[in-house]
Amino acid sequence: MNCCINCFADNSLKEIIKSQSATLGNCDFCETQNIIIINCHELSDHFNELFELYTNFPNSINSLKIDRSVNIHEHLTLYWTNLFNRNALKIREIKHLIDQIGRGSRLYTSKLFSDPVEISSLIEDLDGFESNLLRWDIFCNEIKYTNRFFLNTSIDTDKLSSIFQRLASTYPIGTIFYRARISDNLLKKSELGKPPKEKTTPGRANPVGIPYLYVSESERTTLYETRVALHEGISIGKFILVQPLNLISLKDIYSYGPFEILDKGFTLEEFIQFRPYLQKLSEELSKPVRKQDVHLDYLPTQYLCEFIKSSLGFDAIEYKSSMNSIGYNLAIFNDSKLACSEVNFYIVKDLEYSWE
Repeated sequence: MNCCINCFADNSLKEIIKSQSATLGNCDFCETQNIIIINCHELSDHFNELFELYTNFPNSINSLKIDRSVNIHEHLTLYWTNLFNRNALKIREIKHLIDQIGRGSRLYTSKLFSDPVEISSLIEDLDGFESNLLRWDIFCNEIKYTNRFFLNTSIDTDKLSSIFQRLASTYPIGTIFYRARISDNLLKKSELGKPPKEKTTPGRANPVGIPYLYVSESERTTLYETRVALHEGISIGKFILVQPLNLISLKDIYSYGPFEILDKGFTLEEFIQFRPYLQKLSEELSKPVRKQDVHLDYLPTQYLCEFIKSSLGFDAIEYKSSMNSIGYNLAIFNDSKLACSEVNFYIVKDLEYSWE
């Protein structure tokens, strides 16, 4: 049976398919017509490293926090959220697709592909998996309440450096970002930059007195980030890169596909081990700054941003927006690489809310 590039969301896997097949035809799974297709068995070797992660186990509580049985096709869908194109495939079609790919694999057994599974390393070495989150908690506690500048906690900076380097990305000259400030009238371009040192309060990324430039990828995201009220005025500056911006990207930690992970130089087991730590860092950076916040809570992320800036030499760090689910923000250490090209003034006429 043939699958196609539209069956998958993982960009690296799509490139593998394109490199192995130029055949146009109709997909047997998502039913897309006149598209690049490939026989499922031709993907089996590529999926072996993914299949090797799994062993039969009655629940997936360690990896998915789900205390019930989860079969391999469901686990691949839930844990690797960017592997399949869920707009094109329903879960029963994913089950059929994985079964067909699996039947061409040297690892295929009916038990592995029919009975509940879990990631084997999270069964055998759960202590190692949990220790990463434990180390985060120990690190946070020490830097907030015991030692500020010379930590006793063992932070493996070599390992952190290796991980961060593989999450590096570069935005080219001409890339546009946005920054907003609530105002009663149109602000000057110079007023949309980072604050002066003497007025810099602590943020999730920056310490007190050390200003960073916080920008967003879209006007909508930067508008949400200001938490502007109805009928208030807001000035939005458009910033253009005048030099390439080298950064560490944490915005897609949860949604990387497994083949994208392999392309970044990780083994899948290594990434699985450190994913919770990276997610925690990303989540902490994404939290909006609030008036009632205790500034001590910012110290762990400030420390790691300083490490990325000073020890690794990057210009910025990128993370998901908590105010706009499809947006992301950047804390830019080196703002000389951007120029504000224009500023527009708006009055907020309507707001949308959602809740759970």
